Amino acid sequence: MSYYDGKCGSCANFVDRHGDPFDPRWAYPAKGYCTEYKTYYVPEESCSSRYRPRSYITTTVCKKLGLDNTDKVYSTIVGFQKNVMEKDKRYEGILREYDAVGPKIARELENENAEVIQKIYDIFLTPVSNLLNKNESDRAIYRYRHMIEILKGHYNISTKEATNTKQVAPIGKMIVLSKKNI
Repeated sequence: MSYYDGKCGSCANFVDRHGDPFDPRWAYPAKGYCTEYKTYYVPEESCSSRYRPRSYITTTVCKKLGLDNTDKVYSTIVGFQKNVMEKDKRYEGILREYDAVGPKIARELENENAEVIQKIYDIFLTPVSNLLNKNESDRAIYRYRHMIEILKGHYNISTKEATNTKQVAPIGKMIVLSKKNI
């Protein structure tokens, strides 16, 4: 799978005809739908000023907290994903899985209360950013994937459509989010 850095094909608003993240291997014809502009585009096109990286969860959480792309946590996580993960084939499986579940989690987070959003930011995103700043990318990815597993469990999101990748998040009993214990 190739990612179209800065193009429609890598934008969080670019989906296939089923509303799932666009995957050029399965799209025929090779066009996707832009939920922002409400029209179809080919993955190589760009609306550059409206480009949004695929950091679905980070973007949603920061947006709900009123933070923009200058927030240090946001820019660190999105920058790592864009400048490291998307350019390294080792992360292709992780990104593919994230493309399958990230938008679904983000849609659930859109309806979440401010207290839960703040806790996700404090408990997961800030530590991930701190780990990335310390050049501990493996630990940061592990923690981010742990967050994804918890959110998938909390919102009952299946990964059947995600590609098989090795389990990086801890297996076993995980704390499920609730308004009481998050």
